[in-house]
Amino acid sequence: MKSKTVGIFVLSLSLLVPAIQAAQEKARQPDPEQLRERLEQIKSRLKLTPEQVEQIRPVLRQELQKLKTVRDKYNGRDQNRRTRLQMARELRDIQGAADDQLRKILSKKQMEEMKKIRQEWRQQVRDRLNQQ
Repeated sequence: MKSKTVGIFVLSLSLLVPAIQAAQEKARQPDPEQLRERLEQIKSRLKLTPEQVEQIRPVLRQELQKLKTVRDKYNGRDQNRRTRLQMARELRDIQGAADDQLRKILSKKQMEEMKKIRQEWRQQVRDRLNQQ
């Protein structure tokens, strides 16, 4: 009887694990609407070529995914000064890595405009946080 219970438990667990993993993977994916909006804004303001759009899309998707992972990691934690600084450092590192990739795709003028766009995005986040 005991082995039957263990067998049922193992079977249930083996069915649950893939579902949990799929849910976790979906939670790590960036919001498709946010990705689309950001890509449209970048495309318009930087006057990207179709080739640049296709090169930037995976960079932007990966960056948004990593940013979301870091925000989720710190969500619900004690938001003391040290934690906020640590989170900001991680977010800055992610954006720095994305910028390194973008420099290979964009002209200097486009990269300067991209930095302005990023500043605007950061300000929007600050404004949302201040409204909460």
